[in-house]
Parts: sequence; C-alpha cells; structure tokens
Amino acid sequence: MPDRISALIDPGAFTIVVAGTVLACAARCGWRDFGAALREAGRLAKPGFDAEVNRKALALAVTAIRRDGSHRADPALPPDRALALMLETYLRHGSTEALQRTRRSERALDEARRVTAAQVFAWAGELAPVFGLIGTLYAFTQLAPPSGANAIGATLAAVATSVLSTLYGALLAHLACYPLAGAIERRGFAREEQREALADWFVDQIAAPAAHPHDGRPHLRGVA
Repeated sequence: MPDRISALIDPGAFTIVVAGTVLACAARCGWRDFGAALREAGRLAKPGFDAEVNRKALALAVTAIRRDGSHRADPALPPDRALALMLETYLRHGSTEALQRTRRSERALDEARRVTAAQVFAWAGELAPVFGLIGTLYAFTQLAPPSGANAIGATLAAVATSVLSTLYGALLAHLACYPLAGAIERRGFAREEQREALADWFVDQIAAPAAHPHDGRPHLRGVA
C-alpha cells in the first residue's frame, strides 16, 4: 500500500500544476483580489457569524437607546462589523435613513467580497486542468531521453509525470478550487441572512414607540 501511494507522488508534476494555476489565476484577477480570496478561504476555518452574541448586543443597545436616547446612549457594539457600523451610525445621527444607507453600503461590500472570492476560486478551478495538460505536454518532451543505461527509467518517469499532471489538475480543480468557491458562497449567504434578520429587528425596535420602563428589556422572539 505505501508503494502505491508513493507512486502517486510526483513533486515536479505537482509544482507545475499548482504554481501554474496560482500564477495564471493571479494574472487573470490581480494579486489584490487573489490575496483577498485566500483570506476569505482562511476564514472558513474560523467560527462563522455568531448570531447569539450579536443578538444580545443589539438587545442591550435597544434598551440603552430607549432609556437614554440615541445621542446619549453608549452601548457596546456588536462584534459583527456591518451591524456595529449600522448601530454606530444610528447613535451618531439618530436617523434611520442614515442607518439604512450604511446598511445597504455594507451589504453591497460584503456581497462584492463574497462574489469576487468565489469567482477567483472558480477561475482557479478552470485553470487547474489546463496546467495539468501543460504538465502532460512537458512530460511528453522527455519521452526521448539520451540513450544509455537510464533511458528506460527516464522514459517511464516521463510517462508517469504526464499521467500524474493530468490527475493533479483534475483533483486540484474538483477537490479544492470548486469546493472552496461553493463554501464561500454558502457561508456568505448564511451570514447575510442572519445579519439581515437582526438588522430588521433592530430597525423595528427603534422605530416602535418606547415601552414603559417597567416593561423590561426587549426580546428577539422569532428572529432566526
């Protein structure tokens, strides 16, 4: 079994496919977007949107606003950047119109980052098989080595590299690039859905008539 696994390892073919895919993808989308896509992929390993923590922060903010007013209230901001900017804008201006402008702007920026990152990995998925083919063509150039004792070994190594290059290109595309693009899209949609539910609730609360002080803190019943 170990011998079979080692037979599937070819550092030269792997380098051609991976390095070529990275360079071609960065040339197509630009190093800035390529780096941003890598950072977005790195966030997949971290915990996602914490709805409960953000929910509690907004509930405390509503309580403070109802008690002290929007200009005097000084609640802790939610950990989510978009919700924090939305709350900070409302505390500064006391206007739901300004709040909604910030909300739309942050939603557009978040969507642009998500779409760009997913597109970068989709492009990488398209390019990986191409560089698998390039590795195969390069290996074909080694099929006629100089005659000698090592001629047969060199020819077999070139054949193995040609096959493995194609294999690496397909695996890189379908086990790494395309799955990453899909994961970024799914997490982005889930984060946006949860964030929008909390933002809608917050807007409804600050637009509603103030409750009596003895009515207690607001609840987020029914918010996903």
